[in-house]
Amino acid sequence: MITLSDDLKKRFVNALTDGVAMVVGYVDRNGDPHVSPYGSLHASADDQLALWVRNPQGDLIDGIARNPNVAVFYAQLSSRTFVRMRGRARVVGGTAERAKVFEGMHPFEQRGDPERKGVAVVIDLDSAAGRAADGTMFEMKR
Repeated sequence: MITLSDDLKKRFVNALTDGVAMVVGYVDRNGDPHVSPYGSLHASADDQLALWVRNPQGDLIDGIARNPNVAVFYAQLSSRTFVRMRGRARVVGGTAERAKVFEGMHPFEQRGDPERKGVAVVIDLDSAAGRAADGTMFEMKR
């Protein structure tokens, strides 16, 4: 079972403030591997991540329509905290779900799309592994 700790959830939503990149890996519209940082990425549940994609026509949205498998990486070198996660991404369209994703992200990212024209994406995690700030190594699978 996957249960992201409260510490990791806090680190994810504050990654932008802390100067830490959260990177999403996916297969783009051409079938090529691609990685991009997302400042809007945050934990939306114990076993889910969410992000707001400002460009609805971007490669990530096209990519997950073809292949929903994604990887996410968080690494804060100063605390030696890192997490590798894998899961399946999906676009959510309901008003309440979109609002939850938008409102859960960093305020700086919210200001980047005040009219909420972007796309809400939820990632259902299949695995998470890494090193917590206290030095504990962990590995979780669905």
